[in-house]
Amino acid sequence: MQEIAPILNRLSIAVQFAMVMCLFGYFVLLWRIVTLREVKLWTLAWLADATALAAVFIHFYASMPLIGHRLTLVLYLAGKATFAILIVAGARHHLRPGVEPRVSPRVLTLFITAWSVALGLLVPNLWQGQLAESALVGFALTGGGIVVLRHPRSVVSRWLGWAMLVEGCLFLTSALLLLPGLWGNRAGFVYFNYSSFLDALAELVLALACIAVIADRREELLHYANRELIESQQRLSLLVDTDPLTNLSNRRTLRKVMHSVIETGGALIFIDINHFKRVNDLYGHRVGDATLQRLANLIVENFRPDDKVIRWGGDEFLVVAPGMDQANALVRVGSIREALMQPPEEGPLFTIAVGIADLAPGGDPTTALEKADRRMFADKRGR
Repeated sequence: MQEIAPILNRLSIAVQFAMVMCLFGYFVLLWRIVTLREVKLWTLAWLADATALAAVFIHFYASMPLIGHRLTLVLYLAGKATFAILIVAGARHHLRPGVEPRVSPRVLTLFITAWSVALGLLVPNLWQGQLAESALVGFALTGGGIVVLRHPRSVVSRWLGWAMLVEGCLFLTSALLLLPGLWGNRAGFVYFNYSSFLDALAELVLALACIAVIADRREELLHYANRELIESQQRLSLLVDTDPLTNLSNRRTLRKVMHSVIETGGALIFIDINHFKRVNDLYGHRVGDATLQRLANLIVENFRPDDKVIRWGGDEFLVVAPGMDQANALVRVGSIREALMQPPEEGPLFTIAVGIADLAPGGDPTTALEKADRRMFADKRGR
């Protein structure tokens, strides 16, 4: 059994190292596809973990003096500490993207360097450095997992929190089993002959949780981008379908407006300013624009909110009034004509020509529009 233990120990490390290298390769590919900050941090985390395991692998298989083993310990300590800090940093960025950490990367780098060199070169025994490292990594991952579980970004974020908590607890367990060695009791050291198998499983679960979180975040960004695209299309459609002078709909909206009234029927009212060209010629286009705006405002004020007012073109306006008869339309037009008799703040008095046609339920809109148009021109000639 004592001969098998070292073999199991080396085999478990080899299995873990191979798995971590595969995870690192996968995250490198993911980094090229997904531009999220946490993907970059987690890719570097798996690289650091692979570096730490490579140091352990060299320690077992390479023949070297004591200083060589010390240097591999420094490399292991730096790799594992960096792994834990980058995993936590990626989780923090996932929870609060765009918010800079309180501790700068330079300070963390100096801390990891000082920690690794001090432990690797000064501790009497290599396992004592592993004890301190297991405690550091365990507390970092456990604390990070608790924070994620307390403030999850989504349901999937909880998976990451639990995975970090499990990985952290494994390292804390290692620290507890190594702790009695300080007073000579090394009974718990047998655990480390196969601990890499458990660590590999926990790291695989952690990697899958990271991938799930990335996929969830990516889907969130796609939904956001899709919503932004839809809103942009709506704003563009509104801009294209709106007359900039009067803020009324233009002729592009006629098909949609007529479709909404064809079932109920209603009244179609054409309104045109008499001798509008004379206004522009005598007073200028600025006054002409003010005249159009005044008429547009009066039409909107005297018709119902559900009635659609369209600037047909030039000085012509079309009102589509669902369910309205000609008598009601004439009353509203009369109110507009009465208001136009009051002198405006700017520009001349003007009159309007009006043509009204009924649109029967299910009737032909084109025929009704032509009838209203003819009646408007007849009214213009009569005036």
